Amino acid sequence: MMSDPERQAPSVLSPPFAPATSGWVGRLIVRTVLLSRWAMVPLFLGLAFALLLLIVAFALRLWSFAVQLPALTETAVIMELLTLIDLVLVGGLMVIIIQSGYENFVAPIDRRHAPDSPAWMMRISFSGLKLKLFASLMAICAITLLKALMRLETDVSETQVRWLMAASVLFLVAYAVLAFTDRFAGTAREE
Repeated sequence: MMSDPERQAPSVLSPPFAPATSGWVGRLIVRTVLLSRWAMVPLFLGLAFALLLLIVAFALRLWSFAVQLPALTETAVIMELLTLIDLVLVGGLMVIIIQSGYENFVAPIDRRHAPDSPAWMMRISFSGLKLKLFASLMAICAITLLKALMRLETDVSETQVRWLMAASVLFLVAYAVLAFTDRFAGTAREE
């Protein structure tokens, strides 16, 4: 007598508070949730503007380095180069977040309108994005540690170096765990 599928008891897997998507309220909720992804667009545009500011900061730092170069010691030159590399890594991290984040959270990017975009950027999964972010963060942390080691005798304490080393090890362990769980999850999905 209750053969109507809409009147059957809810599935054991669905939570008791989940609205039915067949009613107008349920469809409104689903539509609102799906449209909420567009709230990320201003954040990605803000990051794109911040990337422009980073380019300005890089150019100013490079100019300052070039002007001071004759008076700098070998250690100071290495420190300035490491700072420039650090800024480049942060810029790369921002590009990964902007492009992959938009692709993963907002909408696919139509490659016909972006023929010069790197193909791997558009195909990166959320899992791959996390691994690339961790790798970039580890590289930034390693450069910060290297800069601290170079300044150890002048203005960095051994305690600060220990904390930076602990952070580097923590990033490395987190990266290894994330890579392992992603590989394990990928293997489980294939079976």
